[in-house]
Amino acid sequence: MIKRGCGFVIPRGNTSRYVYLFEYQGLYYKVTKKVLMADSPNYRIISVVNVPTKNIMTYINTVVALTY
Repeated sequence: MIKRGCGFVIPRGNTSRYVYLFEYQGLYYKVTKKVLMADSPNYRIISVVNVPTKNIMTYINTVVALTY
């Protein structure tokens, strides 16, 4: 049985302007990238991608690491 709903968050930038939300879905992670709105305490979704579980470390070390 695959446990769904587990995940983690990686904030990026000095003020956590961007955040990546990782939701484990079994064979892949659903990754949601959000940006902090300028005049609001709310985040807006920029993109949602599905990354295969076997490629998640490569995704974090490239895409997430290059986000300021």
